[in-house]
Amino acid sequence: MSIIGSIGNLAVDQAALRLRLDTASRQVSTGQKAQVYGDLRPEARRAIDLRGEVARREAYANAADRALARADATQTVLGRLQEIAATVGAEALRAKTMATTGAEALARTAAAALAEVAALLNTRHGGEYLFGGSDVTAPPVPDAENVTTGPMATAITASVATLDATNAATVLADTVTAATDAATSPFSAFLEGAGTTEATRAVQVADGERVQIGVFANRGQDGEVVASWGRELLRNLAVMAAVTPALAAEGGGWSGLMDSVASAMGVAATSLANEQAMLGAAQQRIGAVSDRHQDTLVALRTQLGSVEEVDLAQAAAEMSLLKLRLEASYEATGMLSRLSLAALLR
Repeated sequence: MSIIGSIGNLAVDQAALRLRLDTASRQVSTGQKAQVYGDLRPEARRAIDLRGEVARREAYANAADRALARADATQTVLGRLQEIAATVGAEALRAKTMATTGAEALARTAAAALAEVAALLNTRHGGEYLFGGSDVTAPPVPDAENVTTGPMATAITASVATLDATNAATVLADTVTAATDAATSPFSAFLEGAGTTEATRAVQVADGERVQIGVFANRGQDGEVVASWGRELLRNLAVMAAVTPALAAEGGGWSGLMDSVASAMGVAATSLANEQAMLGAAQQRIGAVSDRHQDTLVALRTQLGSVEEVDLAQAAAEMSLLKLRLEASYEATGMLSRLSLAALLR
């Protein structure tokens, strides 16, 4: 073979070496075997399938994390509401025996609790209201700031003011009407309409597996609307906020009114505890599914790494070797070029 032919062969080899060196350099830089799936043949299909499964599991795990954060925020509010129901309910029983002094203190305590409950029911997490059902952009209690003087409280105050020795049952019935009638209800039009029957919010945590995490301000965990814990809290707190020393001094229906309020607050506290328990069970279920996703993701990413990622130490060693071979080839080309020039000059 002539010197010119040898130089040509070296040039072809050098082009191939440069291509391999470029590939090795990119692999060392990125840690990936290839830039496109086509270069992963025959493992391209497996890589695509693994990436799809990783994305699917990540989506479920992220949804579970968001749901758990929302449930945690909801649990905090429910805990405080349960505390208010138990505490103020006990205050009603104490006020029953303390006459005028108890009535005055009870009214102040209940008014403050009423404002707090309304504000708590309007709690938001991640920019969404927690207790408004699917209407996440509107507050469940539209006029929470003025709930102590709003239509429900005003109507209840007027009813309580008529209390005498014979009409406690009528007064209580009127307060229920004030808390449920569309004109005086403290809840949003959505909650008093479609929100009374819509499905509870749930999160998709796996294929074919949804877990309910929604809690409605106007519905109990058993679906009860009229006597739901939220409505009973607001109604009975408004009743207690409306009492006066004069009503307590009059006697008559005072004892029956306080017994009814204390009983209703106890039922609300129990309902809230049940709500917390159900949500806690949902959290445990979501957490368990999330853990399974995370464990599976570790295995999937390991498999994907074996398909797509390079051994950096091996790739770096190969790159160094290719550089040496390419440099040697260049030197050989230079030497042959000099020999060819010398032959031409002879």
